Amino acid sequence: MPNMTALERCKHFGVANLQGIAYMPGPTNYTKTQPAGSLYENSDFYNNIFEELWGCLNPNGMGERGRRDLYRFRQQLGVNFIHCYDWAAPISQKDQNGKLMLLRQHTGFLRVCHDQGMKATVPISNYTMMLLSQNKIAEARKNVEEIISEVYSVAVPPNSAPIPGVGMWKIFNEYELWWDKDPAHVVTVMTWIAEWEGKNNILDQNALPVMVCTSFGVEDNIPGAGYLKKVRDVLLQRGRIGNHDSASFWNERIVFATNPQNPGSYIRDYLANSLPNYWKRYDISAPPVMFTELGSSIEQTGGEAQQAEWLLEQIAASKPGSSNGMMLGACVFLNEERPWEAGAEKTFGLMRFGPDSSWGFPKQNFQADTTYPQWDPSGWWWPKAATYPVEQQAPKLSYRSVARAWGQQ
Repeated sequence: MPNMTALERCKHFGVANLQGIAYMPGPTNYTKTQPAGSLYENSDFYNNIFEELWGCLNPNGMGERGRRDLYRFRQQLGVNFIHCYDWAAPISQKDQNGKLMLLRQHTGFLRVCHDQGMKATVPISNYTMMLLSQNKIAEARKNVEEIISEVYSVAVPPNSAPIPGVGMWKIFNEYELWWDKDPAHVVTVMTWIAEWEGKNNILDQNALPVMVCTSFGVEDNIPGAGYLKKVRDVLLQRGRIGNHDSASFWNERIVFATNPQNPGSYIRDYLANSLPNYWKRYDISAPPVMFTELGSSIEQTGGEAQQAEWLLEQIAASKPGSSNGMMLGACVFLNEERPWEAGAEKTFGLMRFGPDSSWGFPKQNFQADTTYPQWDPSGWWWPKAATYPVEQQAPKLSYRSVARAWGQQ
């Protein structure tokens, strides 16, 4: 049986007809510059350390606590896809009694996604891009392989499948804007994924799509796609990666993601004409396409009402199945306004921190108790106690636009 095409693979893993949200649930006391060894050092909020943001503890029982973000997005917005950003390698260790301590793990987040009928990206974050830019190859590869290993159960190869809830790999976020901007780093991570799969006998039916996310900046006279073509050029020069020839890897695995803030009319023309004509010009097999940061700032649109209408028109233009059948769908940007950002970046978001009676979780703001892994120079991890705020969030007008577009209101 021939391997699946990239589009067939996306449908196989349930990542077509996307109604997604770009998700970065930072608390109000988060800042982007955190010292090493601090709670917010790596801005990975998709693990058990921060469960009370995206999930809850003791559901339907005494002492139930949490904001239940993922439940809210599914029930109120019809979201079926979660686009993640910073994803750190898992950490586990046995204590002095031989009991396994899961100091940082993502399986709970993915389980909630699955239970709610959602899929999530698993990112190879820009941290790995930084390591590769600094020529820290061994450290970068170790980080990637630990992330891959958490996603797969390899006890019974070759039938090892990704954890339910996983939809696709994501390699970096807008690689062309960070560090040395080298597309070869993207291909290096693809190679490591392919080699890990080969070493662990992963069947084609269990090999995830691989999303490459770019900005909507113009390269080669087109927004976004020119940066992906640079990745493809490097990929084809590699010859073989893992058990694949590079041309087949492109055709069977690669998903193009990009981030337009443009009006709906521009997006509609981009999908119908500019993008397919670009691939046709180079005689390149068109990859599936998706938008991972659809939206605008209040500054760009002129007000919250205009921001909501702008987003509604963008969603209408980003229909799954458009672009000659290659469009997968879109993720709206972002789940919340971020007080730690500056300028226009602060006003993207479907919700803002403040009193909310439309959801009911949490019933009141509180401080969640948690532990996070602290490295001891002696060569072991220990759980350090900390707290973080779990705060109500009120929907903006753009939140209602998403519910309206996706049939929940």
